[in-house]
Amino acid sequence: MAEAPIASKQPELIQRIHHRSEELQQSVQKLLTLTRQRHLERHTLLSMVYQAQSELDLLAQQQDAGWPQPHDQTLLRNMLAMTLTIPASPDVLNELADMQESWQKQIPIASTPRQPILRRLSLILEPLRQLNEQLQNSDLAIAYHTFRIKALVNLLDQDINHYVQLVVDSAATRAERTHNELETSTYTIEIFALLAIIITALAGNYIYDNLGVHLTAIADAMTRLTKGERTVRVPALNRQDELGDLARAFNVFANNAASLQRVTKLFKEKSIQLEATFLSIRDGFALFDAEGSLVVCNPQYSELLQVDNIVAGCHFRDLLEQLVQQGAQRIDGKPLFATQLSQEQILTLELQLPGGRFVELRLNQLPNQGIASMVLDRTDRKTLEAELIHSQKMKAVGHLTGGIAHDFNNLLAVILGNLELLQTDELEDRTRQRIERAYKAAERGAQLTQRLLAFSRKQALRPRAIDLGLLVTNLRELMEHSLPASLRLELEIAPDLRPAWMDANQLENSLLNLVVNARDAMEGRAGAIRLRLFNQRVQRTSGRVQDMVSIEVIDQGCGMTPEILQRVFEPFFTTKAAGKGSGLGLSMVYGFVRQSGGRVQIETEPDRSTLIRLQLPCAEALPTTEKEITETASFAEEGEMPLIVVLEDQADVRQTLCEYLHSMGCLTMDTDSGEQALDWVRTIPDVALLISDVVLPGQASGIDVVTQAEQLKPDIKVLLVSGHDFSDQVSEMRFPLLMKPYTRTELLAKCNCLFKKG
Repeated sequence: MAEAPIASKQPELIQRIHHRSEELQQSVQKLLTLTRQRHLERHTLLSMVYQAQSELDLLAQQQDAGWPQPHDQTLLRNMLAMTLTIPASPDVLNELADMQESWQKQIPIASTPRQPILRRLSLILEPLRQLNEQLQNSDLAIAYHTFRIKALVNLLDQDINHYVQLVVDSAATRAERTHNELETSTYTIEIFALLAIIITALAGNYIYDNLGVHLTAIADAMTRLTKGERTVRVPALNRQDELGDLARAFNVFANNAASLQRVTKLFKEKSIQLEATFLSIRDGFALFDAEGSLVVCNPQYSELLQVDNIVAGCHFRDLLEQLVQQGAQRIDGKPLFATQLSQEQILTLELQLPGGRFVELRLNQLPNQGIASMVLDRTDRKTLEAELIHSQKMKAVGHLTGGIAHDFNNLLAVILGNLELLQTDELEDRTRQRIERAYKAAERGAQLTQRLLAFSRKQALRPRAIDLGLLVTNLRELMEHSLPASLRLELEIAPDLRPAWMDANQLENSLLNLVVNARDAMEGRAGAIRLRLFNQRVQRTSGRVQDMVSIEVIDQGCGMTPEILQRVFEPFFTTKAAGKGSGLGLSMVYGFVRQSGGRVQIETEPDRSTLIRLQLPCAEALPTTEKEITETASFAEEGEMPLIVVLEDQADVRQTLCEYLHSMGCLTMDTDSGEQALDWVRTIPDVALLISDVVLPGQASGIDVVTQAEQLKPDIKVLLVSGHDFSDQVSEMRFPLLMKPYTRTELLAKCNCLFKKG
C-alpha cells in the first residue's frame, strides 16, 4: 500500500494502518505473557489449597474436643473444594480469605495440640486475598487485551476498507475524466475495479480469519481450560508467526495442566497405599520431630506400649516417664531415664510391662530430622527363653539327682539286704523292733531315691494299658481317707475315656501326691477337690497333633505367685513349713509324666485356685490285668544247689546278694571282673545263672557281658541288676532287669520267672 500512487495522497491513513498493525502485534505478545503469568498464579493457588487440605487432615486426626468443631472443619474443607472446582472465582476466594482471617483470630481459644496446626493453616492461606487480586487483575488484563485485539482487527478492517474505497473513488474519478477518451476501455476499467474490490475483500477476510478467528478461538479455549476442561485444543499450531507461538504456548500449558492432574491423582493413590501399610503393620511405629514432639504413630504403637493417651505433639520423654509411672522396667535393671537417649544415635531398650508383657523399644535419631521409634512384641520370645532356661536347669539338676540316686541305691541295697537277713526268729523282741525301725527308715530312703529318679526320669517304669476311670475309682477311698472332714472329693469321668499307656503304680503315687498338695493348699478352708478325666487332642511343641487323656486336679486353695510357679518343679523346693514337705512331690510327678511321654500344665491364681493338668499318652491296646507270681522258698528243685555267678563291682552289694542267694539254697561265685565271670561261664559247665550289674568299671557293660555269656553258653540264664533305669536298652535285647534296692522277695520272684516256677 505504501508504494501505491494513492499512498502519497493519504499518508495519515497509511501511517495509521501501520501503527495499528504494530499495536496488534504488541497486544498479542502481551496476551501471551499474561496467559503464562496467570498459569503460574493458578498453580500457586492449587498448591496453597492442597497444603491447606493436608493441614486439615492432620487437624481431623486430633482426638481432643474444642474449636474448631467438625462442622467448622467441614465448612472450610468445602470452601477449599469449591476453590478447586470453581477456578479463580473472586467471591469464593474472598469468602475463603474471610474465613482464614476469622480462624486466625480464634487460634488462642483452640487446644494446645491444635494450635501449631492452625497456625500453619493460617500461614498457608494468608496470601489468599492478595493472590485473588492478582488473579482478578490477570483476568481483566487478559480480557482487556483480547477485546483490544478484536478492536484493532475491526479498526484495521475499517482502514483497509477505507483505503479500498479511496482506490475505488480514485479509479471512478479517472474513469469520468477519461470517459470520453476511453469509452472503448470502460469495460476493462470496471473489471479492474471489480477485481480490486474482490482482492480488498479477500484481504480483509484473510486478516479477520487469520487473526480475529484464531485469537477468539484461543481466548475461548483458555476460558474452557480455566473451568476444568482438560481436552482443549487450539488452531494455528503450525503458524510461524506470533499467533503460532501463542497457540503452541497455550498447548504446552494445557498439556502441563493435564500432567499435573495425573501426577496429583497418582500422588493421592500412593499416599493412600502408604497410609494403609503404615496402619496395618504388626509392629508399632512412631515419628518424632527434631524437638522430640510426636508427629504421627500407628495404633499398634500405643497398643504394644499399653499407653492410651499418645497424641500428636506429646514429647517422647513424657512418653517414657509415663511408662515408668505405669511400672515398666528395663530387662537389664538399669533406670529408664529419657536423658540417656541424647547420648546415642540408636538405642534399643527391652522393657517388661505390667501384665507380664515384654516389648523391644527402638529409638533411632535421624540427623536434623527427629527420632524414628519402633516397638516390637517380644513376649513369645521371652517365654521361650524362660522355658529353655528352665528346661536346661531341670536337665542339670536331673543329671545330679540321677547320679546321687544311683549311689544311694547301692547303699540302700546293702542296708536293706543285711537288715532283712538279720530278721530271724531267734532275735529278741527289742532287737527285732530296732531292726524293723531301721528297715522302715531304709525303705523311706528307697522311696526318696525313687522320687529323685522320677524327677531325673531315670526310674524303671512298667507301662501298660490302664483304664483310668477304674484306677481313679479304686483309689478314691484312699484319697478321701487323706482328706479332712471339711473337704470332699468330686470325680468327673468322661464316659468315652480312652485307656492310657502308663505305669499304674507311679500314676497312683502321682495322683495321691497331687490330692495331698491340694489338701494342704486348702488348709483352713471348706470346699471340694475336683478330679476331671477326659479325652483331649493336643498340639505338641514339634507341631504334631496327638490324642491324649487328661487328668485335672482342681482346688480352691491359696494358689501360687508367678515366682513360685517358676520354681514349683525344682526338687526340694517347697512352701510348706519345715518338716511338712520334702519338696519332691511335684518334681516326682513332673519327671514321671515327662518320662512317660506326657505333659504337665499348671493354671493358678494367687489366693483363689490351682489347676494341675496331666496329659497322658493314649494306649493302643485294651487294658489288661497283671498276673501275680506265687512266691516260693526257693526256685531250685528239691535237693539241687544251682551254681550262680555274681558280677558286681561294689563289694558290699555283691556280698549281700550272695547271702540272699545262699538263703535260697544256691551256690555262688562272685567277682568284680567281667573277664573272670565269662571265663567261669566258659570253663564251668554247672553255671546255671549269671547275675550282673549293668554299670561296670572299664569299657564293657553288664549288657555286653551277659550277651557274650549267652554266646558262650546258649542255655544259661541271665539277670541284670542296676540302680539306673536301663529298661529301654535291656528290653530291646529281652534281658530281665531287677532295680536296686530290692528285697529278697523281689529277687526270688525274678528267679522264679527265669526258671519257669510259680
